Amino acid sequence: MTVGLIVRVAVVAAFVAGLVGGAARVLGLDGPHAITVGCGVFAVAFILLTQRSVVPPADLEPPDVDPPTGGRRDLEQLAWSMVEHRDHIRGIAIARVRTVAARRLAEHGLDVERPEDDRAIAALLGADAWAVLRPDREKPVTPRAFDAALRAVERLPPPEPLGPARAIPEDRTSRAD
Repeated sequence: MTVGLIVRVAVVAAFVAGLVGGAARVLGLDGPHAITVGCGVFAVAFILLTQRSVVPPADLEPPDVDPPTGGRRDLEQLAWSMVEHRDHIRGIAIARVRTVAARRLAEHGLDVERPEDDRAIAALLGADAWAVLRPDREKPVTPRAFDAALRAVERLPPPEPLGPARAIPEDRTSRAD
């Protein structure tokens, strides 16, 4: 703890102790006993305020856990905040899945922002999954529909190769002999 923090805590504790000691004096306690009550309050307040501001020891902190592996790694980090009111998915989770789907669909040459690609995307993902990734504010996305869309994104087939690999040309160097 820094000296400035200790001074601030001591000032706050002294203020609280003065209030309690003064209140004890007004309520009929004699002077020495009111001062004793104030000192006791100061000690307790000082201890509690300094303990609150101390960083917890390392053994009380949760250990760093390796992030889970697999297709849902990015999305599992949002699992705690996905469902809102137990009946629909929050927009942040849908946006995250849309970002993942956009990357996966870009490998197929499709862009989620181009309306002319909607049919091809619906054919790859399925119309219901694509409807989830283009949510309507009037119609919230249910957890079941979100799970189906997530599974559709996970099951996207790998992109088709562009064609047969071209042979590497022989190294032909010209020499002036």
